[in-house]
Order: sequence, then structure tokens, then C-alpha cells
Amino acid sequence: MRKSRKGYNTYKYTLMKILLAFGSLEAMQVLFHVANRRLFPLEGFGEWAGVLWGNVVMGLATVAMVLAPFTLLMLLPLKARWKRWYRTATEVLYVIPVIFLLVADAADSAYYQYTYHMLSSEIFAYLGNSGPMDKMIPHFMVNYWYAFVFGLIIIAAFLVANHRLCLRARNEYTVMRNEWIGLGVGVVVVWFLMRGGFGPFIQTEDAAAYCQPKNIPLVGNSGYNIVRTLMLPQVAPHHYMPQANADTIYSPEQSPMASGMAPLSDFSMADSVATDSLQRPSPNVVLIIVESFGQEYCGIYNHQEGADTRTPFLDSLARFSTVYQGRSNGKRSIEGITAINTGIPTWMYVPFVNSTYRADSIQGIPTIMKRHGYHTAFFHGSHNGVMDFDKVCERIGYDEYLGKNEFEADTQSRQKDFDGVWGIYDEPFLQYVVRHTSTFREPFLSTVFTVTSHDPFPLPDEYRDRFPEGRHKILKCVEYMDNALRRFFDEARRQPWFDNTIFIITGDHSGPGLSSEYHGYDGWYRIPMVVFDARKPEGHVSQRIVQQTDILPSLVDWLGFDDRTLAFGQSIAKSPERGWQIYFGNDYFCMVSNNADDPSRHDITVISRHRSGTDGLLRCEYEEGSQENIRFLKAVVQQYFQHVIDNKLTINQ
Repeated sequence: MRKSRKGYNTYKYTLMKILLAFGSLEAMQVLFHVANRRLFPLEGFGEWAGVLWGNVVMGLATVAMVLAPFTLLMLLPLKARWKRWYRTATEVLYVIPVIFLLVADAADSAYYQYTYHMLSSEIFAYLGNSGPMDKMIPHFMVNYWYAFVFGLIIIAAFLVANHRLCLRARNEYTVMRNEWIGLGVGVVVVWFLMRGGFGPFIQTEDAAAYCQPKNIPLVGNSGYNIVRTLMLPQVAPHHYMPQANADTIYSPEQSPMASGMAPLSDFSMADSVATDSLQRPSPNVVLIIVESFGQEYCGIYNHQEGADTRTPFLDSLARFSTVYQGRSNGKRSIEGITAINTGIPTWMYVPFVNSTYRADSIQGIPTIMKRHGYHTAFFHGSHNGVMDFDKVCERIGYDEYLGKNEFEADTQSRQKDFDGVWGIYDEPFLQYVVRHTSTFREPFLSTVFTVTSHDPFPLPDEYRDRFPEGRHKILKCVEYMDNALRRFFDEARRQPWFDNTIFIITGDHSGPGLSSEYHGYDGWYRIPMVVFDARKPEGHVSQRIVQQTDILPSLVDWLGFDDRTLAFGQSIAKSPERGWQIYFGNDYFCMVSNNADDPSRHDITVISRHRSGTDGLLRCEYEEGSQENIRFLKAVVQQYFQHVIDNKLTINQ
């Protein structure tokens, strides 16, 4: 027990500790805002004022929640309060939760620019299977020094200030009526702060009461989000309307066209039933998924020419391809890989395949293609087992998973092909993909997931001075990847299978946004979506939005299969002009769709702040968009949770 003439009594001491924790958390929120200010364009004084007041409400709720055990023990009128062991226990219950809050916010100051999601309880699973964290942590400390240094300063200031707070000693102990009253008042105050006022218990999504939903992270904080997602179920039903109404508006269970449609510029039914298309042997499919690949880096999406683009090869290939307005359904690799291969997005904090609702087997692209005689393989240049990609591929039906281990067993592999952190550099790995794919019997599906354009953005020695870094380190890696892609196609053209192959090039998610055009609801999730059919190399730029979950039903129609599918997207063949994308933000759902009158324009629809009505249906306190689009978005989201909770994600053929 500390002894000091300036010590505080129990109540003032407890209050000062709570205010110190709150002030430290708010200082870390300032760091988060400064580090990510380009992502959050606040509109006018009103929203600024709302963010500031929201920080007070959410900050006090967070501190009250994590310090509830400390506060209770401090106010209980027990004689043990004055024992050294008791004081040590209360200090542990104070310092550790506060440092946890501060570390979470400091980490998100650097991490948020890649995920656009506040940290959640899923981070614990991620740290366990994300690869060589012993090599990554020192890198993070150097590359994101601002978060590390300022985070340490704030934590150090908190510890020093906490050390200076002293509790006034008591030589005698007598239980007084006032102490029981103090306990009761303290419990009421803490409960009031935890709830965020007199209304329903505050949730992260309630930050939308103070700002636009896309700016919620400026009001909420990462520590609260982690604790909240640990305490609440991973998935909750979202009933916005009677289920019969939702079934009428949208169903993820889709019937095939079974028409042998070619996936290029003209999607008319006349072409789809052309005799020569039906007589062709089944085409091979090569699906190339590039790590952190945003539209912002590609000339084909930004009207750049020559040296202005970071993807000169892809730009040239696009002249003979169909180019769509690609969109990802999430901002993490595991979400993108799942959405592309299964048509099932992650519209919750925990990736679907890592949630308690995942199935032992899921109908996916490889499952369907194997029914039609395809050999299927998934190539990933990273460590085998990273983020459980190998297990995911097994569940969705791939015959083979070929990672870093298999590459290093290849006779042409070299020690310098390993980047030292994540896996094999793109150029040697893509060459390995061509060599190994050429051993497959036809028809085949080869899915490739690259690694080089990932933080810490390494390059082989021979390329380090070849590509300029520019505004962000990822740009030189994108240019390197594009060159690796050129060499991949050069080698693939020499193979006998090339002329009967469909190539789909896309991203697992977008990378860091560098300009204002790529911020906001319609900017954060833009990825390339390029389809090159070597059987019919014709160029076409489509205004249609194509999300990752559209790929599965589209392939079924393009290849003329008769399989029914379940996917939370729609076939391009059935809707060639208009598409939509849905993603889950920080406790809000957003849909970006082609405008009905002008597909080049995009409609934005957002719903947030869900409350249960007296009829048992959810009400959205924040809605943006036309009533028709809001109703459609609600129907799709309702169907998603209905199917996930009921485990109805596979269709028996």
C-alpha cells in the first residue's frame, strides 16, 4: 500500500484511475485518426462534433466495461481492501486491461489501412496461423514506427501517471453506512456508462448515431470491438421481413442456363447456343488471384498509358479480354479466397470458413468441376498451413494443394526464390505453376494465389532497382507481379493446353488506397476482374460490377454445366449489364450496384444500427439509398444468415 500525504480517498482514487484510463484511450484514438486520416473524410463541423462526442460516450463505455472488476473490488466495503495482496490484485485488474486497450488501438493504427475493419476477436486465431510472426513483428515495429513509438509514449505516460496516483491509508477499518451507499452509487454509475446512457445497451454500430457508418472507427475503438466479439455470438439472425417475402425478392439457390456460353464480350443467347461452342472440348480454367491487387494500380481502370501504369502487361492483355468492374466481398485474403471459390462471402467479423458455422465440406468451383471430369489444383506460394488455406482447399474439393513445400521439392527451385518472410516470389512460383499444370490431364482447373505484393513488400535482388517505389511500397511489387504475369503467359503460350483455356485474373482484396477516388463506399473494395479466353481473344470493357461471389455461378453458365448452385451473387451470363456487390463494414452492410438507367453510374445502399421491433423483425435506424435497393439488400442479408445458421450452404444435385 502506497503512503502519501497527497493520497486520495477510495472514491476519488477510483474515479481518477477511470479518468486516466479514459484519457489514455482517447490519446490513442487521436493516433488512430492521424494515421488513417485519408480514409475518413468528415463532412462539416456537425460530423466533427459528432465524432468528438461519440468518442466520449464510446470511450467511457469501453473503460467502464473493462474496469468493472477493478471498480467493484475497489468499492466493496471489505477489510481486505487495505491488505497488500488485495491492492496488488486490484492493480493487476486495472493495468492489464488498460494496456490491452491501448495496444489494440496502436496496432489498428497501422493495421486498419489494410483491412478497413477494426480488430475483433478473430485476431487471436489469425496470430495462431498467419505464418512467421517472429519475423513479421520486428518488421512491423520498423515500418510502422509511428504506431510503435507513439503507442509506447502513451503507454509510458499512462504508467507514470498511474504510479503517481496514491490511495490514502487507513489505520482503522469500520464498515460505515456511507460505504454501502458508495458501492451502490458506483455500481449504478458504471452500469450507466457501460450501457452508454439510458437507452439499449450500446453496440459498436451505435457509433453511426454520431457520424456516417463508414466513419464508425473514428468513434469506436479496437479494444471494445475485441471484447464485444468475444462475448457475443459470431452470427445472429437478421430478420428484416417475413421469410416468404425474402424468398420472393432473392434466393441464393440458382439454376444453370446449361447453354455452353462463351465468357466474352457478347453474352447473347444466340452465341450461347452456337453449335461450334457446344462441340468444343471442355475448356481448361486458370484462375489467378493476386495478393492485395487494387484497380488503382492498373492502367486499364485509370486511363493511364505507358510509364504511368504499374501493370503494362495486364493492360496489353486487356485489349483481348473482357474487363469488368471487379469488387471484392471482403478485405482479408481468407475471405476473398472463400468468396471466389464457394460464392459465400463473410458478412460478419469472423471469416466464414473459420466460424463455428463452417461445414466439413462446401460446394465450390472445384467440387462442381470435378463432377465434369476436371482435375483441380490450388497453388499458393506461401507456407503450407498458413491461415489454414490447405484445409480450406480440402473442404471445398481441390484434388491438390501445392504450396511452398511442394515448390521447394521441385527440381528447378532455388533457395533465393524464398522471400524470407511469406513465401516464394511470384516469378519463380508462376513458372512452377506452368510446369506443374502441364502435367495435368485435361480438362483442369488451376487456381493460383500469389504472395509478393504483401507487406513487407520484398523483391528479389535483381529487381530491387528495376521498379520505382512511388507513393507506396506495394507499387513496385505490383509492377514486379505484372512482369511475372507476362513471363507466365509467355511460357503458357508454348503449352498445348493454352489455346483451350479460360484465364480469370482478379485480386483477393484491394491494397492500400492512395487517392481519394479509392476511398469511400465505392472505392475501398475495387479489384481487377479480367477474363481472357484464348479460344476467342476479343477485347471488351464492361461497366458491369462483378463481385467475387459472381464467379462460381458465372463459370457454371459459361461452361454449360447443368449443376444448380448456391452463391450470394449472380451469373454474369444471366445479367450482363447490371451487377451488385455487398460487403460487411464496421457493423454496417453496404451494396454498390449498377444504376438501372446508366450502368456506368453506381448506386450506394447502406443499412446500419439494427434494433428489434415489437413484431420480432429488425429495424435499421440508419438507411441510405432507394427503398427498392434497401429492400433488396435486406433480403440478401437475411437469406445469408438464414442459410449460414441453418447450415444450408450445399445443394444436393
